[in-house]
Amino acid sequence: MITPITYTHDTTREELVARFRNHIATDSRTKLSKDERAELALHFVDRLSRCQSEAEAIALCRAEIALLEEGYPVASIANQYLPEWRKAITLAVEEGRLPKQDLEPNEFGKVYAHWGLKHLLYPNEVHKALKEKTTAANNQKQDELQPIRADRFITKARDLLAGEHPYEWAVGLMAVTGRRFSEIVAKGQFSPTGHPYAIAFKGQLKKGIQDIEQAQTFLIATLVEADKVLETLEKFRANPRIQELSKLTPDEINSRLNTSVRHYIKRDFETTIVPILTGEKSVSAHNLRGVYAEIAVHFFCPPNQGTHRFVQAHLGHIIGDRELANRKNAGATEHYFHYRLVGAQGQQLNEKGILLERVGTLPTTVELAPEEAAQPALNIIEPEQETQPMAIAHTEATHPRIRKTQVPTDLMHELKVVAAQKLKVEGSHAEVLDAVIEFLVDDKTPTIATSVESIGSTLNWFTQEVERLRQQVQQLTVERDQARQERDQALQQGQDMGALAELRAENERLQTELAQFQQLKQLLGVNGNTPTATSQPTAVIPTLSQPIAVPRTSEKRVRLPDDESLENINQAIDAIIAWNDAPGREFNNKWYVSIPVLQQLLRGSGFSASQPRVQTAIEQRREELDQHHNQHNLGSRHNRLHPKPITEDIVL
Repeated sequence: MITPITYTHDTTREELVARFRNHIATDSRTKLSKDERAELALHFVDRLSRCQSEAEAIALCRAEIALLEEGYPVASIANQYLPEWRKAITLAVEEGRLPKQDLEPNEFGKVYAHWGLKHLLYPNEVHKALKEKTTAANNQKQDELQPIRADRFITKARDLLAGEHPYEWAVGLMAVTGRRFSEIVAKGQFSPTGHPYAIAFKGQLKKGIQDIEQAQTFLIATLVEADKVLETLEKFRANPRIQELSKLTPDEINSRLNTSVRHYIKRDFETTIVPILTGEKSVSAHNLRGVYAEIAVHFFCPPNQGTHRFVQAHLGHIIGDRELANRKNAGATEHYFHYRLVGAQGQQLNEKGILLERVGTLPTTVELAPEEAAQPALNIIEPEQETQPMAIAHTEATHPRIRKTQVPTDLMHELKVVAAQKLKVEGSHAEVLDAVIEFLVDDKTPTIATSVESIGSTLNWFTQEVERLRQQVQQLTVERDQARQERDQALQQGQDMGALAELRAENERLQTELAQFQQLKQLLGVNGNTPTATSQPTAVIPTLSQPIAVPRTSEKRVRLPDDESLENINQAIDAIIAWNDAPGREFNNKWYVSIPVLQQLLRGSGFSASQPRVQTAIEQRREELDQHHNQHNLGSRHNRLHPKPITEDIVL
């Protein structure tokens, strides 16, 4: 029994047809909205009710199909639009608006309840030809699997989740969950589970469910931490632009935003990360679902489970343990096996479930996270480097150390407040923990005291180190004064400035080191003047809110005209590119070309450039830089891996 739907004749058939043909003439992407098609189908039912013979009904059906063929391809009419018209006819028969007819079975034994249902369809040979064409195209794609780098795909998705525009968040969410755009916008329900890389999802659009509460819930794997997905989803849906769409139908959402979403997919994924498939014109949301499925198998599919079985469950093609156990595998899943994963050297990656030992097997049934009345615990999966968990896709790469902990909400909130004040870090739980760990871990210095008994000796060592650094800074000041005099002579004689640049770089390194010791001092709770272990003068160290007083000379950086400034910025960019391209350069020693890094390199070489000028130079070479970063798998946060300034690696 089909649920009754009330349609009204708000628009005449003539107006709808005129609108349809006008959209065809202007090459509009949307020829008829779903509501307009529903009204047109209702007009067809009214006209069908006036047919006095089967011949009249046949003529009416053929005319309606011919009308639709003016604006739509036969495949779309057969698979999408005629079913809408036939549903309206079936509903009219059930409600008595059309008489139920006792028609003779057709040649295949099918019995129809009305002339409209018997004749408003394409012949079997048309459906057979369409299916053969679709099958042939899909077979060709599966015979020419396109290579995908999982780490690049997920790094890009992470960048989008951390972006500034809601459409960037939407595309990032689609990439890491495999869900459709309208499901992300408003129509899907996403809930946390007890697994750090799994979400319970409800609201599968392809199942024809009108009421989301009637939809089945199933589990989907997430390619990044589930809490990051839910956090971004909440931010996305709270955006005023997106809230305006929440009451629209899926067709209306797609119609309004399809162009914008396709723009971001093309900009961020097409060609450089996701190749265009044979026979297709661009990368689509459907393609992102295919890549998602391939990576999800690599990460989470048990090695003893068939790939098709795993994918159909997480894409929602078959829902529920009973259905999965008893139904034939879903044919729709075949249209997502178009990619293959490769490593950094282009080698095939065929392993399945490489993360299971580290994060645990995904549950086979939906288990929502328990709701705690007071302080719920947050499941936190924290990789050693936030941009690196997806580097696990490379079998040759070292798997990051992953820690799974339970942190009470109030404690996590307190930690975020302290991190914002002391470390100037704000963001997700994972980002805060990453910053705290990065602050505490320092392989170049002795371990911080972990008990009251050891604090005295630690302070003694600490104050000696501060005094040593103070003396080094004083010595460096004398050397810089001497270097300034040598520089003046060198300018007159046209000599090389490399030595001075090296001194500047060394001074910056020492200042950084001094700042790190100051942070350690504050962490240990020491304030004011610190007595040294010797009779040397005390070293007065400022708090984090104060600048570190380092003696400076009267030397000023060279400020150049715009054209010369851009030339120096481009030289700096070229130097970084050459550094990264050097054979044998390790990944962690490479640099992402950014505004702060370029300004630091220029300052370390005696020049100065404003942020707008640096931004201009970067934008002029954006395509080249994007290609360079993709080539070396460098994300926008890669430079956090460096414990030292760029001037220790490169000097202009």
